[in-house]
Amino acid sequence: MTDLSTIMESPFKAISILYRKSHIWLNNSCAQYDLTAAQVAVLLIVCDFEVLTQDEITKRLGLDKSVIAKTVTKLVERDFLLRATNAKDKRTYDIRPTEKARRAYPFVKEQTDDTFRRMTLRMTTQERKEFQRLLLLAAETTIAQEDGD
Repeated sequence: MTDLSTIMESPFKAISILYRKSHIWLNNSCAQYDLTAAQVAVLLIVCDFEVLTQDEITKRLGLDKSVIAKTVTKLVERDFLLRATNAKDKRTYDIRPTEKARRAYPFVKEQTDDTFRRMTLRMTTQERKEFQRLLLLAAETTIAQEDGD
């Protein structure tokens, strides 16, 4: 068992551990689809919304434009996503899931849910819901601050 007192000194240490471990778990479990944890995040959000621009993906995930562009390119190359020029703005791309992405979606969603369950295994159902609520609040707050920058 890890000495939690050193982790509790800084919430950033705990965030770093959760980020690293969740990516390891997702990388391992989604390897059968040749997907990484970073690709899973993009795939899920595109499948959830059916069509998004690359800029919308960037804003919703709070990631750098170049990271999203590279991730989308890899997913297009692997036939998980389709990229087409936006009809209203020729400088923008619309991103849509392929049939391959739709088939993978239930498995990938299950793996992300399982990853969350693994990291909250020692929490009660109520604590897990509250933790999820607080994580979403922190993420929304962080993204809102970027919008104001």
